[in-house]
Amino acid sequence: MTERGITVLGATGYTGRLVVGELVRGGARPLLAGRDEQKLAALAREHGGLATFVADVSQPQSLAAMAAKSKVIVNCVGPFIDWGEPVVQAAIEAPAHYLDTTGEQPFVRSVQKLDRKAREAGVAVVPAHAFEIALADCAAAILARGYRDIASIEVIYATRFHASQGTKRSVLRMLGAEGYGYEEGKLVPQPPARYRRSVNLPQGWGALEAVSFPSAEIVTIPCHIRTRSVRTYLALPSFAAWGAICLVPAVRMLAKTPLIHLAERILGTATSGPAPQVRAQDRFLILLEIRGVRRGQALRETLVITGRDPYGITAAVAAQGALRMAAEGYDRRGVLAPAQAFDPEAVLDDGKRFDVAWKKLDGEV
Repeated sequence: MTERGITVLGATGYTGRLVVGELVRGGARPLLAGRDEQKLAALAREHGGLATFVADVSQPQSLAAMAAKSKVIVNCVGPFIDWGEPVVQAAIEAPAHYLDTTGEQPFVRSVQKLDRKAREAGVAVVPAHAFEIALADCAAAILARGYRDIASIEVIYATRFHASQGTKRSVLRMLGAEGYGYEEGKLVPQPPARYRRSVNLPQGWGALEAVSFPSAEIVTIPCHIRTRSVRTYLALPSFAAWGAICLVPAVRMLAKTPLIHLAERILGTATSGPAPQVRAQDRFLILLEIRGVRRGQALRETLVITGRDPYGITAAVAAQGALRMAAEGYDRRGVLAPAQAFDPEAVLDDGKRFDVAWKKLDGEV
């Protein structure tokens, strides 16, 4: 019987190809899975003859057969809110560990309901192990150490970023879904742009307006940190921030109508994304702020993460996560946030090749 290893589902997509490359770089020989046999074969040849398997997220039997060959499944097929849950179910039933690259809050919430089933099966299910979510979730775990009482954790993203076709399709689907905030210790319905704050970010990013949006950290961070509030923001120039505040309600209404399908057709089914030289120029800064009490003192502390190439980082952290899950001795179980599934510092270190660096700053309120 062939030894079960790491499978990449959606291997020929934009993110899938990057993940496969990182796994091969790390010494693995992943099984390449997807719908198109010819594309799979071509990708397999690029990496010296990897094994392939035809699987379709709309065909549960093919997913079950794929999962039976897998110790770890890395799912790169989105939008995850449409196609992700059957893959999770197949992994749990196999059983196989599961990891994906989603940033979609509604999908992460739905997967968390499978925690008991995953524990009983003896597998770890780790959604949102990518540039967005994984870095901030792990940084929050580091920042929160030693706190007795945490009033709030806020995450602010600033990016100069070129999105792939898959990312654009996922954003469209998310706009039509219900978003949640975490306030007073519980999840509450909360639309994008519900909150706004002015920020002055370091390292040349300067004065920007941060507009709230329902990122998945809102549902992952409370899994491992006791806090009364989690908010996530996107930092924009003032004109763009006000444009988002004014336009988001109308866009959300349109996203809930049949017009969403027209927009998806316009985007098409291509799996294209930014070229390597373009990705190399993409930059980001993530600022985390915690307010709470530590050792009897009321504190406000910040941690800043910087780097380049969010898609490269996504591939690196996903591949390294899969390699850890496939290693002997990995024994974590259930539906886990990134900081629960892996050592937080190790996850941040996975992005070093893309200049990921983090620095903690202390200060009293």
